[in-house]
Amino acid sequence: MKKIFFTIVLSTVLVGHVNALSRLYYSAFGFRVGKFNSGVTYKHFYNADIATGLQIDACITHMADGGYTIKGFYFRQFPIKVPIVQLPLDVIYGGGLHLGYFPKTDMGYYKIRHGDPIYYNKDVITTGIDAMVQIEYQVSRKLAPLTVSIDCIPFYEFYNEGPEFIDFGVSVRYTFR
Repeated sequence: MKKIFFTIVLSTVLVGHVNALSRLYYSAFGFRVGKFNSGVTYKHFYNADIATGLQIDACITHMADGGYTIKGFYFRQFPIKVPIVQLPLDVIYGGGLHLGYFPKTDMGYYKIRHGDPIYYNKDVITTGIDAMVQIEYQVSRKLAPLTVSIDCIPFYEFYNEGPEFIDFGVSVRYTFR
């Protein structure tokens, strides 16, 4: 009986250790599809604790007649430890900056004042700050080295503010060790 108990405990510890090691990754590259911004995304942990890093998103935006945005985030990531949920989920939060470019002219990028749109001239550049909250699931490395995340990104534009202030999206990234 002691031998069986010892074998079960040792197996559980080893499987838990191997699972924890399989969740470590240092960089990830993939795609994001969002309410307003869709494009490529790159995430890199620059610290050995695998908890802090940088994320860069380069997207085509669907606001107004379309344009382009680049966003950079500093983030913190930590696992969700809820015994009922047996999924390897992480919570990610952070902040950053964005730069946008809207090349359309007539009826292009605009802001809203008192319920009415006010259109900018052609070739509009916007800048602002962003916040980010994500829930990330890492697929088992045995199946595929992928992460899937759902995010919410509220933003505020200081220069040439626009009609929107929050974006939601889903990202799929390939992870590198």
